[in-house]
Amino acid sequence: MEREPPTPETETLWRRLWEIWQENDEEDVVLDSTTLADLEEEIPELRNRAKTALAYLQRARYVQYRSGVGEEGLEPILFDVYEPR
Repeated sequence: MEREPPTPETETLWRRLWEIWQENDEEDVVLDSTTLADLEEEIPELRNRAKTALAYLQRARYVQYRSGVGEEGLEPILFDVYEPR
């Protein structure tokens, strides 16, 4: 099954999530509201759309995450990122 190609901003997010996941030794990463806000600041095209882009990346099989309970309620917990080419 072929994956849909990401838009430029979702590809940038994918590569950034890869870096974050690698920096965390491929362990789960909680994408809390602060982290998502930082990503939206880094990638202005995703302003107020980071969760939507994250859902797209999961549906298109670029990342895997689950919802978990964090300090601010349900938050995405990233547990796998497929390596960008």
